[in-house]
Amino acid sequence: MSISYFNPPSKLKGFHKDIAPIGFYFDIFTTELFQTPILPLPMRIDKLSNGEPTLIIKLDMKKIERVSKKFNLCLNLNNFYLMGIKNFVHYARVKIKEITLRMLDNRKIEKWWEASKNISATIPDLTETFTFINLSFIKTFALIKKRNLIPSQEDYIKVLLTNCENIVKFLQEKIETNTFTYSTDNEVSIEKLYLEKKNKFYPLIIKIPIYNETIQRSYQMEFVPYLIYDDLLDVFFFNANLLRNGEKKPINLKVYENTQIINTRSTTLNVKAQERNLDLNDLNIEKVLNRN
Repeated sequence: MSISYFNPPSKLKGFHKDIAPIGFYFDIFTTELFQTPILPLPMRIDKLSNGEPTLIIKLDMKKIERVSKKFNLCLNLNNFYLMGIKNFVHYARVKIKEITLRMLDNRKIEKWWEASKNISATIPDLTETFTFINLSFIKTFALIKKRNLIPSQEDYIKVLLTNCENIVKFLQEKIETNTFTYSTDNEVSIEKLYLEKKNKFYPLIIKIPIYNETIQRSYQMEFVPYLIYDDLLDVFFFNANLLRNGEKKPINLKVYENTQIINTRSTTLNVKAQERNLDLNDLNIEKVLNRN
């Protein structure tokens, strides 16, 4: 009789040259891990577990403010990103324990955060994509609020389904266009997302300049943007199917009001402060570390 032993890795494999961009978006389904589903994508927990930086994609706040104001709403940017980072860290804690049988050390989270908050890059396509996804949600939220719809109503499902379908269409068109835009030394560069041969896609690695505020200089790092679009497309295609088939009940969007992530402008104080461009140094990482 042979005996097999499970020998878990001591750490997750990572790639030092990979900057692993991550964006956040409003989701419409809860899970055991994500009760307030501001979700990260991609969920690259290797960077977090190894204390290496992640490039956090910021939204175009001028567009967010313009649309939010039109619907008398206000997105609290700090609460939005803080919830997203909480969910990301919570997911990482669970997955890392499953893989390595070790707890994720808070010191690793702090090291990851200090490294991540001090790097930046200009990637118009990713900013546009995550801005579009979240603006589509804000418009959906406003319509549901205006019509006083509740999750048990058919029209509530239809409005959410339209949101998912619009995002799927946007992402499909983006992938079909097969171009990716980013900035290098104040110049716009355009690359292909993939090569196509015999109806198969071969994602391309893109190198971009990353500015590090700590050392005040730039250096090249890389990632595969096609995989981000493909992951996003899978998420919203899956959500649309769940809504069509009635397999899972969507959340009551009031959860985002209750957590003060989306507020009504008429009842919101200091609206300008909530809508200014995100400064990661403003986020209270202690709230993430102290989450149960």
